[in-house]
Amino acid sequence: MEHHQQLLSAYQQIHTLSEQMITLAQAGQWDALIEMEITYVQAVEKTAQLAGFPEPSSTLQDILRSKLQQILSNETEVKRLMQLRMDELTVFDRAVYPPERGQQHLRSIP
Repeated sequence: MEHHQQLLSAYQQIHTLSEQMITLAQAGQWDALIEMEITYVQAVEKTAQLAGFPEPSSTLQDILRSKLQQILSNETEVKRLMQLRMDELTVFDRAVYPPERGQQHLRSIP
């Protein structure tokens, strides 16, 4: 039973981190988001190690499934917000550094 509690706790931690990542993205705190993403990936790896043995009860599986759906939804939202930011940076880059005629430049954005 302790293993099942650890598994549920691990899923909850991932869910909480994913909610915090959305908040950071919405606030435009991109550096903090990237730092939190490292913690998020570590939490996912830890959870993967917990999953599988022993097999959770059907009730716990339902709870975990619901939590996983929320996590995936949050990931989709973070990706959407990050894509919006990338689009903004692309527009900015083109406005500040227009490509020369017939030539495209690839450069990193400061």
